[in-house]
Amino acid sequence: MATHTTLTKTIETLANAGAKVGGDLARTSDLGCFEVGAMQVIKRAEGQLTSTYALMVANGLLPSDYLSAKNKESTASVEQYAARVEASGMICYTKTERAELATKLPKDAPAEQKAARKVLQDRRTELLKTVRRGLTTAHKLAHPEEYVSGGANEPKTAIEDLAALMEKAIKLLQGDKPFPDTFAHDDAVAVLKGFQKTFC
Repeated sequence: MATHTTLTKTIETLANAGAKVGGDLARTSDLGCFEVGAMQVIKRAEGQLTSTYALMVANGLLPSDYLSAKNKESTASVEQYAARVEASGMICYTKTERAELATKLPKDAPAEQKAARKVLQDRRTELLKTVRRGLTTAHKLAHPEEYVSGGANEPKTAIEDLAALMEKAIKLLQGDKPFPDTFAHDDAVAVLKGFQKTFC
């Protein structure tokens, strides 16, 4: 966890960077130099991340490589995924945190300690998820033809939704649920079928 001195130094560094970029703006508006500096760092990191993900995709990495090998959509072997998890742990944890994770919590550990352990354990999983999301975006940009409408995760169009509703309505009318005697059953089916044929 960052110390107060480290945080103060980081804020000061960002404020100095912000003063160089938009000092006049920062002084004449509600925007502080720190915020302008922070925005600059985010923009730089965003560009670097985008090009890193694009490079990973160009080198044959797929978003599905970052899914657990147990997942049927994963393209990673058990060994590859285990290596990614291990590398993620080396990146996310300090030596002390790795030692802490290597020891088992006692069964009677307080709830706060169990919650803190869970947060710590989830850190590397979150990194893998973040990388997968970045690779997904980069892969979509590099291979748009693979993301053409029709996949299970693609949103349906209004026409597709309307066609499904019309099909459901026709099935209901043709089913064996009773309608009032005054209901023009055959006419309703004919009208819906005509609508379906014309618009769906």
